[in-house]
Amino acid sequence: MTLSAKPTIKEAKEEFENRIFELAAPLLEKLYNTYTKIPDQVDSPDAAILLSKPPQRFGVKASVKIGIEITSVDPHWYLAYANDKKYGASLISEQTSRTFEQGIVDDDPTKKVDVPIPQNFIFDGVIGKAKRYETYRAESEFDEIILICFSEVIWSRNEFFKGGLSAWTNYLLAQARFPFDKVIFVSSRDYDSAPVQIYDKKTNKDKRPSPYRYPDATITCIQGQPLLTDIDYNLDEKFSGNPLISPRPTPPK
Repeated sequence: MTLSAKPTIKEAKEEFENRIFELAAPLLEKLYNTYTKIPDQVDSPDAAILLSKPPQRFGVKASVKIGIEITSVDPHWYLAYANDKKYGASLISEQTSRTFEQGIVDDDPTKKVDVPIPQNFIFDGVIGKAKRYETYRAESEFDEIILICFSEVIWSRNEFFKGGLSAWTNYLLAQARFPFDKVIFVSSRDYDSAPVQIYDKKTNKDKRPSPYRYPDATITCIQGQPLLTDIDYNLDEKFSGNPLISPRPTPPK
């Protein structure tokens, strides 16, 4: 019997980025018509496509290649908390044992935190990528270089996104003269949310959007406790308590 080896960090990263790419694929086809993904392009930038029937804006050029960078927009402090497997690991092990060995389901979630959603939430998550554009442009012959950004916190069907966050992202990126040709947003949390183009360098406008209606908005992100099968739970009650593992205290500056 042959056991499959545990994927390396690089392989896991590439697999995850492939999933994000697939979430954006329906919109990519609308923007670029049919295309072929270039399998060897997995870094600097993270992906690339070769257009089969380039749109008219590319003229008579037969071979058109689009470079694609993929990045999360979520705050670093949140990602560190959500993805930390070591901090509180013993508590999680004890919680799991209580549930599956003793049949005791905790009343509190494993992790839980409120993430603020200001008007610059997505902008702050992507603006740092601007410096990579010229490097990618210089190193490879791309006709366009776009950015696919994603979030585990916010999604395109969310009221905050539709009610101002998307428009403010476009405006702030336009003001910063963000160099990527397009920015596409997808949600890695809500797969039913459609991919959305939130920026186009060639058509961006300088008109300031209406004031952001949700300056104090937050989204509660939860990693639930283990639950037993064949039992109905009131998840609102189960997730309403304090988390088993709180975010690490912010170190003093």
